[in-house]
Amino acid sequence: MMPGVAAQPLRRQFAGGVDPADILADLDFLAETYAVHGATAVAADVIDKPARVGGSGLEILDNDVDGVVSAIGNFDSDWLTANWTSFIEWQEVADTASTYVLWMAETVDFHSVSIVRGSAFESNPVHAGDSSTITRHIDITGPFTAGIHRIAMTRTNGKVSVSVDGGAVQTNTTPNTTLNAMMTASFGGDPTDQSYNGCFIRKVKLMTPQADALLPALSA
Repeated sequence: MMPGVAAQPLRRQFAGGVDPADILADLDFLAETYAVHGATAVAADVIDKPARVGGSGLEILDNDVDGVVSAIGNFDSDWLTANWTSFIEWQEVADTASTYVLWMAETVDFHSVSIVRGSAFESNPVHAGDSSTITRHIDITGPFTAGIHRIAMTRTNGKVSVSVDGGAVQTNTTPNTTLNAMMTASFGGDPTDQSYNGCFIRKVKLMTPQADALLPALSA
């Protein structure tokens, strides 16, 4: 160290160059480690069915009225802002039905924010976006078949941007300020209905909105 120069703290960077201060929640269902707003948490602090966590991650049941797992607590509140960058790593176990990786909704006008892996007859693309009086959907060509996949998605009033498995970012910059306040954030489907396809949610990170250039590194 040069004389007279004070030591500077090292700042650990999350994958893709995200500042750790921007990370709202960091959940690893494989390692069973969880942090929300920088504080250590347990599964029961962040999801309503902690018993579903096992060796393969957070299990979403196949077409089951109790198959959906919902976010709770501060983790849920951060999702409901609909102003974030998210990262989800999940494992597909079947190609024959649509997988609702993320489903956010409200029950007044049925506005929603979603990430859906389409079924086999659609060549298994990923659909992501929001729907209100304005609809912003991004379709990423598959096939995203059985196996592990990763998605990084930014949703703000100004844009929706998505990268899957390290692919190029696709963006819709149509402004959308018409989205009603979201009421639920869940994995696997609509909690007022059922799960629609079995899968495992492996890792989830929720961040303040990040630059589009960071999304491919996040989803790689």
